[in-house]
Amino acid sequence: MDTMNIKQLLDCVFGRNIPTEFANQNIDYEAALRDEIKKLVGTYSLYRRNKYELFDLLAQNAEEVLPRKVLELIGSFAEVAQYGNNDKLVFKVRRGAQRGKQFVTRATNSGVYETFRLDYDYMELDSYTIAGAGIIDFERYLDGLEDIADIYDIILEGMLEAIFRGIQGCLADQWNNTGRPANNKVSANTFDYQKMAQLVQVVSAYGNPVIYCSALFASTMLNVVATPAGIKVSDKEIDEIRERGYIGKFAGAPVVVIPNSFEDDQNEKLVFDPRFAYVIPAGKEKIVKVALVGQTIIDEWKNTDRSMEIQGYKKVGVGIVSAPNYWGIYYNSGIDAWGHEEIQG
Repeated sequence: MDTMNIKQLLDCVFGRNIPTEFANQNIDYEAALRDEIKKLVGTYSLYRRNKYELFDLLAQNAEEVLPRKVLELIGSFAEVAQYGNNDKLVFKVRRGAQRGKQFVTRATNSGVYETFRLDYDYMELDSYTIAGAGIIDFERYLDGLEDIADIYDIILEGMLEAIFRGIQGCLADQWNNTGRPANNKVSANTFDYQKMAQLVQVVSAYGNPVIYCSALFASTMLNVVATPAGIKVSDKEIDEIRERGYIGKFAGAPVVVIPNSFEDDQNEKLVFDPRFAYVIPAGKEKIVKVALVGQTIIDEWKNTDRSMEIQGYKKVGVGIVSAPNYWGIYYNSGIDAWGHEEIQG
């Protein structure tokens, strides 16, 4: 392990570019990373000498981790792009596809087809700041009782949750979008098989529908078949529910659970509202746009009691395409809100 530097160990901890010679070895990369950080800044004199090198490495790592984590979670319906500090946060948004489809089906008597253009609109986002900090008691740090790596992990996790809260807000706000057709919206106090099947059918006109939802929502879903003996659920689905807690497909649409976490230490509010499910066609315009702006900053602030704050700072922008006719929302008010407000409309 002496041949691996901090940058390589950060790659290994976050699953990137693992050297071939180490790929099949049983190595505790996190423990090795902590050891290397202690070698770099493990004493006060080393810390003063090398802290800028360490924070630069941590900031560079965050630059790679943040977009990758967002894409891992919701990349199938979110576009993520990096911008400079002085750039306009502009995304190109396709329009006109439905109008074009209508024209393709219609011709004049002379056999000359009407023409159309698939133009593009441009969507501009505003940026806002997400930041977090963790305190390390310097004496405890020197004694090995507190760890910069642990604080860094918590800051990164908090930054990701802040981005996901912005995405959740955009998705939930679309519930009251006045342009949303009635057939693209379902409100019920339970899971209604027929209503969800209809919503899937509507979205299937625009592509292959995928259902994105919380594990709580997914656990309420079932494909049911009416038989002379009553309602029947397949043995395969019973096995799926027993093994993972929810079915893999509903009415032909894959069910993708959005991983969730709590916003608070008391486990009272989930980041993503568990009562919503979003039915979105695969391969269409990605409805959520996420802009990561400028550099990620990882820095320190020393308090008067000599404790240190390790601070993380990033500018982001989050928005959603206001074209609600090709994707749908199901709201199940019978699921516990887990800290979210009641939804009207």
